[in-house]
Amino acid sequence: MKKEDELKELKRFIDNTNFFDMHSHMAGFELGTPVDDKRPRTLYSILMNDYLAYLSGSCLDRQLVPSRKQAIDGKCSFNDIEPLLRVCRGLTTYYAIREGIRLLHPFKEDDICFQNWKEIDKSIQMAYRKYGERKWQRIACKKLKVLKQVHIATLPYVTTHLDSLPEKEKKSQMELLVLSLVLDGYAFTGFEIQHRAREMSFDIIRKYPRNLQDYLSFCNDVLDVFKKSGGKSVKLLISYFRTLRIENVDEKRAQHLFSIGFDVLSKSALLVLQDFLLKQLLIMANDKGLPLIVHTGYSIPTENGDPENLICLLQDNSLKELKIAISHSGWPNEGKAMIMARTFRNCYFDISWTPLLSQTLGRRILSEALDMVPVNKILVGTDCGTAECFAGTVLLLKNVLYDVLAEKVTKKEFNLETAKSIAKSILWDNPIEFHNLGKRSNYGIRNKEKSRS
Repeated sequence: MKKEDELKELKRFIDNTNFFDMHSHMAGFELGTPVDDKRPRTLYSILMNDYLAYLSGSCLDRQLVPSRKQAIDGKCSFNDIEPLLRVCRGLTTYYAIREGIRLLHPFKEDDICFQNWKEIDKSIQMAYRKYGERKWQRIACKKLKVLKQVHIATLPYVTTHLDSLPEKEKKSQMELLVLSLVLDGYAFTGFEIQHRAREMSFDIIRKYPRNLQDYLSFCNDVLDVFKKSGGKSVKLLISYFRTLRIENVDEKRAQHLFSIGFDVLSKSALLVLQDFLLKQLLIMANDKGLPLIVHTGYSIPTENGDPENLICLLQDNSLKELKIAISHSGWPNEGKAMIMARTFRNCYFDISWTPLLSQTLGRRILSEALDMVPVNKILVGTDCGTAECFAGTVLLLKNVLYDVLAEKVTKKEFNLETAKSIAKSILWDNPIEFHNLGKRSNYGIRNKEKSRS
């Protein structure tokens, strides 16, 4: 086969390979959408839902963002948002959102502009009004051959929210979603929504602990209910608030700190109690066969999310079977994350979201990871909150994967058969194995010995 034909075959193969999305928030974020989810969505709300909203806060001019009232009323025109788009059009994030909108709400112009704003807005409003948010997201998944999707959730999501849905709707959601429980709130850290979820969990579990032992029993029940409800993994977001390094803490010290109350402890004392609770939660998750996905890298200060802080967990005998996915590549410490993935048997290198931050960065990191990390340790996901951003990100991820593999095939680092095997491993086989959902495919194994030129 000619090289040009090989690359066309590789592109066709990647585009048509089923995708297991390792990271998503789009199915109702942590608490879920209302049963009647046919709420109005506008082009403005889609543009501002994924990343552009918080990026706008770092822009030089505070007047770039339309008022909240305009957004709620749905009366934002192109002229209202154009000043913000003017400074964000170069971002990979914007590119992905725009192309996702183009795929689901076609327009012929190079960009979203005054001429097409109203038609795109009308198409978005009609889609959400006709299908509702959940079904529209599933339509996007089917269109892009995404058969499984890790959803970052809370216990109220997997119980109260999912149980409130009609049985047919719940079944459709559970066929797609691979639920991952955020642990942060149970260790008295994390975003406000995780603290709310902890308080709601007391009523769900029907336990109201008064001491540390009661609280640990409560946490164990939370994980049991989560797993019984279909949960498949656990998630830590702690690096947004504190270091990822979890120290060993004596139980008696933890008992004393717990008795004082987390809400009145000093910051340093609270960190000690958190260390104890996080370690116990991870031991429970490990015992129940729930792998761990960790937010690493992107944080301020960046040393909070340094993946090297996780080495103490990877070397802990009580957690030696716990699979740990270092999410977001550990960037800007991606080299450390790669060393860890190639050193520790139970450590995975997860590039979720990295190409959405920067497609140039995504290509480089993926290329380096393929050079030095066994391919069965590499994972990828979208990390999006709307069907439109998700659609554009899937296109972006598959294009980045193709670009990297095509370059290596062209340079004769390996052949087409190996490139296909790598693509299928990253897009499907690896997350299946990580979540203990089945056996790996044997695709491409027969040519293993002939794969290197």
